[in-house]
Amino acid sequence: MDMKNILAILLSFMFLCAVEVSAQKYLDVRQYNNTYEINIYKQGDKTEAKCQAVRLSKEWFLTAAHCFIPVCDNACQITAKMADSPQYQFEMTTQHSGTSQAVYLHPKAKENQISYDIALVKFDPQKTMYNFKDKKNFILLTKQDTLSKLNPSQKTEFTQAIDGVNFPTILELKPESPKILNKSLAVASVWDYKKDILSSEDYVFFSPKKHMLYTSNFGIRQGISGSGVMTSTGELVGIVSAVAHTRRTITDGITAQSKDIDFSMFSTFDDSVLSFLKSHIPGLPVRKSQFSDFRVVPEEYQSMAENMENI
Repeated sequence: MDMKNILAILLSFMFLCAVEVSAQKYLDVRQYNNTYEINIYKQGDKTEAKCQAVRLSKEWFLTAAHCFIPVCDNACQITAKMADSPQYQFEMTTQHSGTSQAVYLHPKAKENQISYDIALVKFDPQKTMYNFKDKKNFILLTKQDTLSKLNPSQKTEFTQAIDGVNFPTILELKPESPKILNKSLAVASVWDYKKDILSSEDYVFFSPKKHMLYTSNFGIRQGISGSGVMTSTGELVGIVSAVAHTRRTITDGITAQSKDIDFSMFSTFDDSVLSFLKSHIPGLPVRKSQFSDFRVVPEEYQSMAENMENI
């Protein structure tokens, strides 16, 4: 891919805010009980953003920074859709403002930038509304009343959503040159509590200079920003950030053909991001990547990887 096509990717990527691996496939939807849909509302008007977030502890949720820029520049409300049954729902809502902070952006986060597209949301128990809803009768219930009305499997789902469960280990990517991640990826897509798993086994490129992963799009779309990008062995390796749309000229040596190609792009965890996360979540589990986690970029893709680094 030449420089012109690389530029086309970077200039035409679309941020996704607002609205499927090897023997050990991390594809069971039950393994994604730490991923939730969040809705962000700007106070004073009807501006709303739909994103996803991955829970790192009982109070802290990790998501994409662009979900909050500019919606939360002054004040906003964040609602996390936590658990659902045919009749009952559980949501958590917190408020963010200049005097009561709930949203924490990475210091290098900027609008329309994939690098450091990282944010944390804190659902402080002292400042969070816990809403248990009877959907059929349109009334609010107490936690105890709701749990008493659920069957055992539903009760387990709600209890796990209340207390938190299955917090992921973060994979820190350390190579200093472009590499291919030696793992396949999967992402949870949550829409009104319905959770699907998107997965890919295509090449996954790592850009150390841009602090991101990129691969051919495997179903990432608007509204999935902030979802955790999981490896086939269950590590959190990035956050869904953007999709790039471009056209490439494909040739078989005889004829040339123009083809639309989409890339998914994910913000990753370097020392700066991990320092930011650990400052808020002490004891955050992290594994540093090893040589075996990567393979060399194939010769036919080296130009693309180098050009991505140099832009």
